Amino acid sequence: MYDIVIINGRVFDGTGSPWQWADVGIKDGKVASIVPACPGEKSSLLQKAPVVIDAKGQVVTPGFIDMHTHSDLPLVINGTADSKIMQGVTTEVIGQCGNSPAPITDEALPSIKSSAKGMPIEWNWRSYGEFLDVLAQNGTSVNVVGMVGHGTIRMVTMGFAERPPTAEELEDMKRLARESVEQGAFGMSTGLIYTPGSYSETPEVVAISEVVREAGGLYFTHLRAEGEKVLTAIDEALEIGKKAKIPVQISHLKAFGLARGNGEKIIAKLNKAREDGIDVTADQYPYIASSTGLSAFLPPWAHEGGREKIVERLKDRATRKRIYDDMQRALPDWPNDFRLPWQDVQIASCAEQKFIGKRIQEIADSHGKDAYEMAFDILAEIDPATSVVIFGMDEDDVSHIMKSDLVVVGSDGSCLNPVGPLGKGQPHPRNYGTAARVLAHYVRDKKILTLPEAIRKMTAQSASRLGLKDRGQLREGFAADIVVFDPAAVKDNATFEKPHQFASGVNYVIVNGEVVVKEGKHTMARPGKILHR
Repeated sequence: MYDIVIINGRVFDGTGSPWQWADVGIKDGKVASIVPACPGEKSSLLQKAPVVIDAKGQVVTPGFIDMHTHSDLPLVINGTADSKIMQGVTTEVIGQCGNSPAPITDEALPSIKSSAKGMPIEWNWRSYGEFLDVLAQNGTSVNVVGMVGHGTIRMVTMGFAERPPTAEELEDMKRLARESVEQGAFGMSTGLIYTPGSYSETPEVVAISEVVREAGGLYFTHLRAEGEKVLTAIDEALEIGKKAKIPVQISHLKAFGLARGNGEKIIAKLNKAREDGIDVTADQYPYIASSTGLSAFLPPWAHEGGREKIVERLKDRATRKRIYDDMQRALPDWPNDFRLPWQDVQIASCAEQKFIGKRIQEIADSHGKDAYEMAFDILAEIDPATSVVIFGMDEDDVSHIMKSDLVVVGSDGSCLNPVGPLGKGQPHPRNYGTAARVLAHYVRDKKILTLPEAIRKMTAQSASRLGLKDRGQLREGFAADIVVFDPAAVKDNATFEKPHQFASGVNYVIVNGEVVVKEGKHTMARPGKILHR
């Protein structure tokens, strides 16, 4: 007897192989059997389980792995992971772009809290292991793979100081990184375009990455630049990988802003690096817009000391002019990726509700102000935590990068819910639609990928990169993380105008052998696990 059987479906095993007619039996959270079947004939498994899922007209695949997310804190308050589970995501990789909720200290807690935008969180952890314990105790609908953030470690150790660490501080950072990996983190992420990570120099990152590698971890990186200096930033990532002898995962790979049109050069550089023996891969989200905090547009020096200092500097007339002047030109120590028309920058969240969904140029025009001054006023007078969506990429680059065998799928989004504290604002639609958009827009409509290729990227290939030995494939003995969806109907419904909309066409999602989505509805089950490398 089985706990669940799935019949009449076309089974994709996740490896990229062609589908086969097969029935799947699930027992004790594992794939117990995969039995070849004949369409139209009665399944040999039909009477062998209390729960039978008829997948006629649908495909059966491994659960999707979202390789790059910011669900750390959203999972604390939204363990049902609605926006992700409803599109078939069964595993979230958190702790990205150098930012993780742990390890933290009492002294650093105010800075960490300020980035949480008032989320109802108790903050009852300090170490990375304690944070993972909180997620496990609360329960999650998805599995969790954690990364520890270099920016968090640096902030805890030396605040927002714009300088190299002392020898003692470097040892403290190495210790925190090592302890975090030993407590369950799969590796370390950097956000070298964001403070305080942007204040670090390459040797610092190499030194900490060496410790991470010795502990068995990976290196994920938000590059120091994604715009006109993206190729140089990739060189730095490759240097870190080579010197630290650590596998490198480049986060949300893109040709942004002034780098538009360089998608082929970017992939060629990665292919050459692999030929030279550097273990580098990447992930990508399937949209032409990115999202970040509005304050990221400011030069790095303006961030020293944290958010309160940013506000203080913007309120000082002379310092504001210096910021304005620096933003008009490319500084030698600043990638200046954000030299875009303000008409391309849309408010995603802000304390001033009437600004949400509007472009900064539009807001400036309505107030009779220069767009730079309007952006400064929003940060200094209204909400320094304002976030934005930035339309800075070209479709041809997105498609070319997506086709590369080195690139998997990562949303760069979070587990949201249209109802409650995570349903506010007008965030990037990637939070709700990434996996579904790959299947609908880039497989079915544009035919950039075949269905087996897309499934492989979101399952077996991602699992292999993470070192997950029992997930990512439909294979006997593997964990029963499974998605049943209609390839003709799957669709991302979230838009930039109305992002809080679930994907459709995903009819069943099973996590560790338990049904979490049934007939397109969330069961509210929380069978997810904290995974370990």
